[in-house]
Parts: sequence; C-alpha cells; structure tokens
Amino acid sequence: MLERQKAGMPLEEDALKQLPEMTAGEYERLGDTYLRQGNMNMAFLQYDKTLRLDPALARVRYKVGLLLLQKGSAEEAIKAFQEVLNTDDDFALAYEGMGQALLKMGKVPEAEQHFRRALHSNHELWQSHNFLGIMYTRQKRFEGAIAEYHAAIALNPEQGMLFNNLGMAYFYKGEYEQAVQAFSEAMATGLTDNRVYNNLGLALAKMGRHQEAFKAFKGSGDEARAYNNLGVIYLEEKKYHEAVSSFEKAIALNPSYYHKANENMKIAQKALVEVTQVSEAQSSAFTPPPFPSPVAEAVNSDPAPEPQELRPSAAGYKVSQPSLYRASSRRNR
Repeated sequence: MLERQKAGMPLEEDALKQLPEMTAGEYERLGDTYLRQGNMNMAFLQYDKTLRLDPALARVRYKVGLLLLQKGSAEEAIKAFQEVLNTDDDFALAYEGMGQALLKMGKVPEAEQHFRRALHSNHELWQSHNFLGIMYTRQKRFEGAIAEYHAAIALNPEQGMLFNNLGMAYFYKGEYEQAVQAFSEAMATGLTDNRVYNNLGLALAKMGRHQEAFKAFKGSGDEARAYNNLGVIYLEEKKYHEAVSSFEKAIALNPSYYHKANENMKIAQKALVEVTQVSEAQSSAFTPPPFPSPVAEAVNSDPAPEPQELRPSAAGYKVSQPSLYRASSRRNR
C-alpha cells in the first residue's frame, strides 16, 4: 500500500479494481433504484448491463420497454416488448406495454387487441381496462368506456383518476348527474387536480346548477378564472346579462391577466346589443346570431398539463372539455 501511495496511485481506484463484478440481480436492483429516483438514463444503463449478463431475464427487458415508452420511443419499445414475448408468450404486462406503444402510434385496433390479450393472461390489470376506456371514449363508444372504467375501479378503487375518467364518459354521454357523482368520488379519493374541479364545474353547469359550478371552478384557487368560466357557460346559454356580469367580475379581480375575459365580454356585449335592438323593433322572427358550438380539444390522457381555461377562439368561443388521465405508476407482473 505504501508503495502505491509513493507511486501516486489513488487508493480508491485500486480498491475498486479489487471489488467483485456485480451480478445481474444487483445491476437490476440498482436500475430499479435509479428508476425510483427518476434517473431514467442511469436506470437504462443498469438494465442494459443486467441483460448483457443474463439476456433471458424477460422482466428486465420489459422494464427497458417501459423506459423507451416513457422517452417517447414507441417503435423501440415495441421491439423490446416483442423480445419479452418471444421468451414468454404469456407475459401479460408486455402485451399491455405493446398496447400503450401502439396507441401512441395511432394504431388503435392493434392496441385494443393487445390490451384484450393482456387481460386474457391477467384479469387484474386495471390499467388495461383504463386504456380501453380511454380508447372507447375517444371513439364515442361511451357504454363500452363506462364498463371498462367500472372494471378498473373494481380492481383499484383508490385510484381517483379512474373516477375522473368515468365521469368524463358520462359527461360526453349526456348523463350529467352520473358525471357529477363520478367527479365527486374522484375528489373523495384525494385527487384534487385542477382538471377535476373544471370537469365537475362543467357537469354542474350542464345541469343548470350555476352557483355550484362556480364553487367547483373556484376550487382551483383562482376566483377570476372561476368567473371567466361561468361567464362562458352563460354565453353558451345565451344569457348575455349574466355573462357580461361574470366577465366584469373576472376583470375586476385580475385586470392584467384576464384579457381573455375581456375578449369574452366583448362577445357577450355585442350579442346583448343585437338582442336588445331586435327586441325594441318587436321582431318576433329574430334569431340571435349563432355562436359556434364548443369545440372539444383532443383528448389528453397524459397527467399533469395545466387545465385549459374556457376561452374564446378566433371565430367565437370554446369551452374546455373534461380531461382524461392515464396512470403512470409502475406495476408488477
């Protein structure tokens, strides 16, 4: 040791060289640790070392597929999941992973087949039910979506996002009372994402329960946004006096940020003037100028984006629609 010190060799480097090579299991556990810490690159590196030592470890190759999926490499993820299935054709989670990757690539029929195959191998894969529900909601197959969400909830009743997604299917189906109940149950599980408050407010507004809708919109903590959202609801219902009043309150609370509310108010004031002018002319045949129907945004099922506000579009206004959630937690096979 003294000779090495005299030679200038670091003792730590020499000690590391004498350490035994890590086993495949140790590399896998180290990869799992990095994954829990959110360090996907280091996790990927450890899993790669694991597979170099033991290429037959299907569960590790599955984890690699999930990492590729999270990085947005759907095609590479499919290759990884297929390698898993080449080793074990009954690996249920690999079918589920394939379904997710195919869904990202827009291959909906193939994705559905893989989710169904996953559930055939393992009836307890609640996330496969959730993904099927999301797909069916997009396809306006609401009865099917509702059935899938109920199946997922039966397996994992503590997942609030499942109740949110169920509520969205009811909302689009026009069953607003059931939607309100589902969104409320989502909150009861502890899910307090702003989107859930927005969804609940929209469902309550559809039932004519405007004050309750306002309280729900306000649940996000922003009273100005709540008044703006309520104003757009009134605007859609052609209740122009109430709409103008709501937009004025939004602007008074936050004049610098709520230029959107000001634009909305101009739309409402213009409509109100036209209605008043025709009323004074006693024109019984008058039909108020049509506003475009609310435009539904593309269903966004990824977690954590900022909730869209109810806001005008270039041609008029649009109402933000309920937001779907996907689960992002890792699961055991």
